[in-house]
Amino acid sequence: MKRQPTRGIVLPAALFLGALAPACALSPPLQNGGAAKASPGVQVAVVGQSCEQSVESDLPGVDLVETTVQVQVRNAGPTQLTIHREAFDLRGPEGEAIPTSTWCAREPLSVDPGQTRTFNLRFVSRGGPSCTQPMQLEPSSAITAGTSPIGIGAVTFVPRA
Repeated sequence: MKRQPTRGIVLPAALFLGALAPACALSPPLQNGGAAKASPGVQVAVVGQSCEQSVESDLPGVDLVETTVQVQVRNAGPTQLTIHREAFDLRGPEGEAIPTSTWCAREPLSVDPGQTRTFNLRFVSRGGPSCTQPMQLEPSSAITAGTSPIGIGAVTFVPRA
């Protein structure tokens, strides 16, 4: 028996995915403080982001802020690195640490010597940072070489809302 093509499903699916594309687009930050660096040859940078801020009239001053940060980790050192995404925090001007709400963040990623790895982190807060103010992505103990954490500073950026 010959299978019939499923033309009726393809077009609606394409339209649905096309409608999602603009909402998922990441762009470079409005301002970027550059990569944070640590020995031996580790760099962490914010290369893309999106920031959505929802003002709710029944909760004045407690806006919902959803930020997606595209992070790039370069490993110019001799040892494989492990990235612990659940250990990244996002901070706004008030200094409150917002933990990541990224799916499967507890699953570590690895970066071999001489390689670069790019991944997204999602942060959601209510009444925290604003999409128009500087933010800091803090890797603190999020990157390790073997069992030793790599001490690396925060990456500062101003999102593009």
